[in-house]
Amino acid sequence: MNIKITELDHRKGEPLSFRLTLDPVELKNRHQEVRGLTPVETTGEAAKLGGLYYVKGEMDSDVNFVCARCLKPFTEHMSIPFSETFTTDEAEVDVDEDSEIHLLEGDEIELKPLLQEDFLLAMPTFPLCEEDCQGLCPSCGINRNEGSCSCNTERIDPRLAGLADFFAKDKE
Repeated sequence: MNIKITELDHRKGEPLSFRLTLDPVELKNRHQEVRGLTPVETTGEAAKLGGLYYVKGEMDSDVNFVCARCLKPFTEHMSIPFSETFTTDEAEVDVDEDSEIHLLEGDEIELKPLLQEDFLLAMPTFPLCEEDCQGLCPSCGINRNEGSCSCNTERIDPRLAGLADFFAKDKE
């Protein structure tokens, strides 16, 4: 979906509402942690204030992940706000790439690529089924959220193993 600059100019600050659905297959293929998702429903509004064009709104979708600690599949509802600023004046844009203001080239604001980027950047790098997920036992593989095991998971740095033996002899 594209928003015409002339339409925003004629509205004189009055916001223009829009609705857009992003393709879930394309988004799933672009992020390795996303296992599946429902169509991304986007609602927002665009307006011109002063010499700048503002686009803001929210994206909603149910996203399927696999927990990075316990490997359990789970679904999380993602509600992602977005806000973008545009200008046609090159003097308004900083020289660096991290500028918050995008320079418009042409007479339309192309929303789809920006919204896809905002959505993908909001996805967790290490998705967790629960904030306090205990993960899997490295020895026996049991899910520590569902039960406990009697494995010794104490790790001793091999460079200091001789020192541990020294102190064990000292206690005898």
